[in-house]
Order: sequence, then C-alpha cells, then structure tokens
Amino acid sequence: MKFDQKILIVRFSSIGDIVQSTSPLKTIRNAFPDFRITFLTLSSYAPLLEMHPDIDSLLFIKRKQSLKKLLEVRKYLLEQRFQFIYDLHNSIRSNILTYGISKKIYRIKKPRLKRFGLFFFHINKFDKGFSSLRLFHDNLGSIWNDNAEIPPTYLKISKFEKEQAHRVLISQGVKSHFIAVVPGAAWNQKQWSSKNYISTLNELNLPAVILGSKKDGICNEISLGYKKAINLAGKTDLRLAISIISNAKKILGSDTGLVHAGEALGKTAIMIMGPTSKETGGGTYKKKSTILEKDLWCRPCSQNGKFPCYRSSQKCMDSILPKDVVSAFLKSDKF
Repeated sequence: MKFDQKILIVRFSSIGDIVQSTSPLKTIRNAFPDFRITFLTLSSYAPLLEMHPDIDSLLFIKRKQSLKKLLEVRKYLLEQRFQFIYDLHNSIRSNILTYGISKKIYRIKKPRLKRFGLFFFHINKFDKGFSSLRLFHDNLGSIWNDNAEIPPTYLKISKFEKEQAHRVLISQGVKSHFIAVVPGAAWNQKQWSSKNYISTLNELNLPAVILGSKKDGICNEISLGYKKAINLAGKTDLRLAISIISNAKKILGSDTGLVHAGEALGKTAIMIMGPTSKETGGGTYKKKSTILEKDLWCRPCSQNGKFPCYRSSQKCMDSILPKDVVSAFLKSDKF
C-alpha cells in the first residue's frame, strides 16, 4: 500500500446513507487498490464502519462541532495531502472541511430540483433506474463506468461480535430462528402501525427481536401485543444491534437505517415504505428483498417523511395490510 497516496471519503449521516455509501466505497477501492483510504463521518455513526476492509483509517467528528473545531480538523486534513476527495454528503460542513485541500474533489450533486417537482407538483423527472447507489456512483468522476455493475453495500461483523450477540439472544430466551424487527423511524409518518405489526407477527408465529431507540414507543406497543417478542429497543449500542441482525433470518421494518444495515449484512429485508420512495433514497437492493408500497399520486411527499399527511388517515401506510407482509415472507426464502 502506498501510504503517500491518500483518498478521503466524507459522509456524516445517517445510518442508512452511510450504509449505502459503502457501495461507492468499494468502487473507489477497486479503482485505487494501493491507496490509503480515510473515511470521515460523525462519531455517533462511526461504529458502523469499524473493521470495514476497504477503510484504512476512520475519522469522526461530533455532531455539534464549533466552527473553530471544524477549522482545526480542516487544518489536519490539509496536512494529510489527499490526492482525491469524494464528498458523498455535500453539506455546508463537508464543504468547510474539504474546500481547497485537494485539487481533485468530487462532490455528490443532489437532485434537489427534481425532488422539489416530485414532492410539490408530483412530476417525476427521475430516470427509471434511479437509486441512491447510482446517484453516489454518478458523482465519482472517471473511475465510474455507467454500464458497470454497482457493488452491493457491505458491513463487517466479527465472529466474536456475532457470538456475543448470540449469547445475548439466548439470555433473552431466543434459541431458534427469529425475525429482526425495526418498526421505528425518525418520523412517525414512516412507521407502520403497531396493530399491523402484531397481526403480522401472530400470523408468522416466529420469535421477533425488536430493535430501535428508547424514543421508539412503537417497540413497547408491539412487545406488549406479541408474546414471542423480545424488546431490545434502547438496550443495545449500534454494534450490538447490527450483530443481532447478523444472526437473524430476515429483517422487517420501516424505510430506516437498520433495515439498510441488514441488507449490508447479507440479510433478506422486507421494507414497508409509505411517504418515501427510491427517489428519496429509500428502498432495498438485494434481489430477495421486498419493498411493500402503494402506487399513490401523493407519494413520495417529502425527502425523509417528515411532512404530516394532509389526509385524515395516512393512506400510503394504512393501505399496506398484514397479509401483504406475510405474503412477502412466504415468497422469500423459507426459514
């Protein structure tokens, strides 16, 4: 490895986007196998990328960082003399940190105008083959051939972590095949109802390990309504959560980060998608995975699902029924 030849990749947030950024990371590594690759992200998400085989150095900053501290980080980055910079975030913060520190900077160009037309006028100007993975690759410069195959996302879990998660599961009474369920989301509009999850899980009749944060009240609701549920929401750190997912047979949940992580760990995912879509960065990528969504004129309605629905009931989520999810499970690999 040529340690004097260096590349910086920047992506600060969030879980799903960082997971998806491991696809262009592989393309960059393939193009520069002997370069030293540094990945810069936020401290809260850095654990996702631990032990990743295509990252030589993992740097992180705090979510709330003063301008003075950012300039100090920029000075450090300038001293590293990176040959190439791939800014996969293109935010004010990433621009401050990377401006002028290399002659070759490639920044992702976000399709803001197309998204504006889609959200507010329901005019879709996106190509049929659009996806976040393709968007990342289209902004990598000459190393990317548009006809080439896009690499899958990838996260690394050690054998020790997998076994540790297995011990945790056994201590909770989970000794057989189980479903990892991630029902929460940053915005309530992206959440399917707890009633529907309970009906689905009762039909599948398999142990369910529920993952999420302390703020995800829906996790408690599901655990109270389904006797085979183990609620670990708010009881794991990020590494333990994805280690548990690595032990699951399948993963079910919203258009949210841990479901994307499940795919990057090789798991079949069933994603329930309402106000978001592939044009907003959502969706699954594995052939065996399934996106459950309804073709409604009003969706997608926002980038991340934060806009309240104008309807009295949220049709994009309510029209997805438990039988639809059960059918998706039966069509995928058997447990």
